[in-house]
Amino acid sequence: MGSLQADIQEKQKAIEQHHEDLLALYMDLAKSVSLIEENVSLGYARSEYEQYRDTRQKWEEAKQSFEQVRVYIQQMQDRSRKVKEIAFDIKALAQPKRKIHAQIGAIAYEAYGSESLPGYIQEVCQPLFEEHQRKTRKIEERLGSYKGKLGRQILHLRLDAARRQMEGLLSKAGETLVAIGCEADLPLSRHPEVGKQLERLRKEESALKQEMELHQSAIARLRSEEVQSPKSRLEELSQAMKKEEKTYQGAAHLYGKALYESLPDSVHAGMVGQKAISLMDQITLHRSRIRTLEEEIKNLQNLIKVQELEAQIELEKQKIDHLQTQIETYNRQIAQVHASIRLKQNKINELLPMKEPESDG
Repeated sequence: MGSLQADIQEKQKAIEQHHEDLLALYMDLAKSVSLIEENVSLGYARSEYEQYRDTRQKWEEAKQSFEQVRVYIQQMQDRSRKVKEIAFDIKALAQPKRKIHAQIGAIAYEAYGSESLPGYIQEVCQPLFEEHQRKTRKIEERLGSYKGKLGRQILHLRLDAARRQMEGLLSKAGETLVAIGCEADLPLSRHPEVGKQLERLRKEESALKQEMELHQSAIARLRSEEVQSPKSRLEELSQAMKKEEKTYQGAAHLYGKALYESLPDSVHAGMVGQKAISLMDQITLHRSRIRTLEEEIKNLQNLIKVQELEAQIELEKQKIDHLQTQIETYNRQIAQVHASIRLKQNKINELLPMKEPESDG
């Protein structure tokens, strides 16, 4: 019986699979024939078609609304991420810019010391370099004349600190000169790579800023069309879309099934298209297979019932045998009781006095 139940379950699973395939085939048939029905009325399953058409339209509208918000969120995320990436790239240019500014500042500092700078650049550099040069020369002069060991150590420390400050000062000077476009008048001919690197950094930074402006402009445009609580709205639209899709799929199933059952046997590709004919043939095969499996399941279920009845009959026969054994046991007990009664009756007769025969006289 266990193997029969397993066979039934296997066939039931096969039927479920056939039903799933049928559902997809009915829907495909509905889609295929509806393309013709939109232009030429075939006159079959008209009410199911109208229901199918209406639910499909609602589903497409719900899907479009969902896509609009989804694309909006995706664009905002993509643009915002790109702005952050560009900002990071621009920030990454700070280190090479400081380095090139320091090189330009060093060139200006050298020319400033030799007083070979153009007048207007000399005026720009003077507030930056004069104080530092004055302090450095003062320390160096004191260091040259100072004899005490401890004092000289202190002066050396001050001189080292002044030199360390020089890097920042040169970078600031170079940045200032580049900002007002003075680098062209510096003596860069002995350092051609400095000019090339500066131009490359300028172009790279300019390109990044232009790209950032494009993305920021796009973000501003998107914000002008801003959706309130977009993620929450997207979830609402997703649920609405799924609901409409389920309704549409149900209508498509009913329409496809109604078409299959209402189209005449004489239907041909010229009426509904070759794809629809192929789909109907597949539907016929699945329905036939389902009927066969259902009949096989019914036969197996009958066989199980037969086995159950045979098992019940066998139990009842065993019950009869048991009862028959009990009857024989009770009959022997009855016979024994009767024998005991006779013995007791005979004993009574022996114990009672003999009765005199009565005279007639």
